[in-house]
Amino acid sequence: MMGNRNKRIFTVFIVFLCFQTLVRAQEFYAELESELQDKLNSIVQENQLPGVTFSLWLDESHHITLASGFSDTEEKIPMRPDSKMPAGSVGKIFFAAITLKLIQEDKLDLDDKVSFYLGDTDWYSTFPNHADIKIMNLLNHTSGLPRHLFQPEFLEDFIQDPKKKRAPLDCIQSIANKEAVHPVGQGWAYSDTNYILLGLIVEQITGRDFYDLIQEQILDSLDLNLTVPLQNNRIEGLAQGYVGPNNPFGLPKKVLDENGNMVLDPSFEWAGGGFVSNPKDLTQMVKFIHEGDYLNEDIKAKLKKAVSMSTGQAFDHGYGLGTFVWSKMNDTRYGHSGFFPGYVSHVEYSQNRQYALAIQVNDDGAYAYLQQFLYDLEQIIEGYLDRIDDHSIRENFKKQENCWNNSDIECYMEAYSKTDPIQTASRGGITYGYENIIGGYKKYFPKERMGKLYFDHINTRRLSANLYFVTGRFNLKFPDREELSQGWFSVNMKKINGEWYMITDHSS
Repeated sequence: MMGNRNKRIFTVFIVFLCFQTLVRAQEFYAELESELQDKLNSIVQENQLPGVTFSLWLDESHHITLASGFSDTEEKIPMRPDSKMPAGSVGKIFFAAITLKLIQEDKLDLDDKVSFYLGDTDWYSTFPNHADIKIMNLLNHTSGLPRHLFQPEFLEDFIQDPKKKRAPLDCIQSIANKEAVHPVGQGWAYSDTNYILLGLIVEQITGRDFYDLIQEQILDSLDLNLTVPLQNNRIEGLAQGYVGPNNPFGLPKKVLDENGNMVLDPSFEWAGGGFVSNPKDLTQMVKFIHEGDYLNEDIKAKLKKAVSMSTGQAFDHGYGLGTFVWSKMNDTRYGHSGFFPGYVSHVEYSQNRQYALAIQVNDDGAYAYLQQFLYDLEQIIEGYLDRIDDHSIRENFKKQENCWNNSDIECYMEAYSKTDPIQTASRGGITYGYENIIGGYKKYFPKERMGKLYFDHINTRRLSANLYFVTGRFNLKFPDREELSQGWFSVNMKKINGEWYMITDHSS
C-alpha cells in the first residue's frame, strides 16, 4: 500500500494541477473581456453612438455582458450591462418558439389554413390572399400580406396621437381591401401583420394570453429577468432612446420624457416584437432555442429551413420560421434584428462555433451597422477560440477525474456523447455504443476498486470548428497496488449543443 506521505503528495499534485488550470482560464477570459470592452468603446466613439450593450454567451459557465457610452447622454447616465431596451422584431423569436412548440404537440400544423381559425371573423375576408394563407406562410413571411405599420391609415393616426393605446387587432385593419404584395408562397415580404395573426391564432387555440405562455415556458424557465413584455409606456431600467433621421412615426428625438415615460404607447407591437430585453437574456434565449430540448430535432430542422427573400422558394439562406438564416465567416448563422423607435437590436447563433452574440444600441440610426459592429467584435473572439476550446476540453477531463475519484461511473460517462455513435478501443478490443461502454466500466471497475485517477500530458488539436483530436496520459492508483497504472489515450471530441463530448476513445 502507498504510505500516507505519498498519498498526501499525490493529492497535493492533483490540487496543484486544478489550481493552475483555473488560473490560466481566469487570465485569458479576463483578457478576452478586456479586449471586447476596448473594441466596444471604440465602436461607440468612432460612430458617435449614445450607448451600446453587448453579450457573448459561450456556455452556461462562460458568458460576457458589456456596456459602453451613455444610457442618457444629456444626463450623463452611463450605460450599464443590465440596461434594458426594446428589442423590436427580435421578439418574433419568442413568439415563433411558442408556435413551433404547439406544432410539435400536434395542436397546430404548418399546413393549416389561417381561414380555419379566423375565417368566421367579420374582417379576415377583407385581407388579401385570405383564402390561401397557411400557418407556414405567416411564420416565414410568404403570405403576401402588406405590412400594416406602414400603411397611410395607420401612420396618420399614429402621428396624430402616438400615446393612444392601440390593440394590435385594430392596427392590422389598415391592410383591409389592399392589394397583396405577391401571391401566397410565390415571393417574400417581411410583415409584422403575419405575426399578429399568428398571435390571435395561438391565443384562440390555447385559451391563454400569449405573453403568459412565453413567461411560463421561456422567461421563467431560463430566469430571464431582464426581459419583460412591452405593454406599458414605463419600464424600469429602460435606457433613453434616440430617434434617427428616418422617422416615419413623427416622434421627438428622445423616446423617454422627463419623467421616464415613453412618448408613445408601445402595446401596438405585440407579437410583431413586443419585448424589452438585454443582450445577456437574448443570447441565453437563442442558445436555448437551438441547443436545448424545448423543441425537438425535427422542429428545429423546420425552423432553420430557409426560403429566399426574393422568390419565397426553398434556399440555403434567407428566412426560416421566425429566424433569418445567413452565411458568415464560413459558418451558418440564425437570428434576428429588431427596430423600435429610438433603439435597434440584433442576436445571432453560430451553427459551427455554437456561441451566441447580441448587441443593442439606443439610437435607431445605427440599424444598418449592427452586423458590422458584431463582425468587428467577433474578430477578437476568433483569436481566443483555440484557448476557449482547449480550456473547455480540459475541464471535461477534470470533471471525469472528479467523477472517477468519487466512484461515480454515471457521472464519468457524461463526457461521452449519447446522441452520436461512440466507440472505445483498448487491449480488450473495440466496444460500440454508450450502454455497452458504461456496462464494461461497471463490470471491470466496481466502486471499491476504482481508486484515484488523474490525466496529464493533454494536448489538443483543432480539426474543425466543432471537432478536436486530443491525446494524453491517464494515471490510475488502485487501492491494492503500490505503483501507478499508466497509459496513453487519444480521443476525438465533438462539440454538440455547446458542450464537448467524446465520440471515440482509444487507450493503451
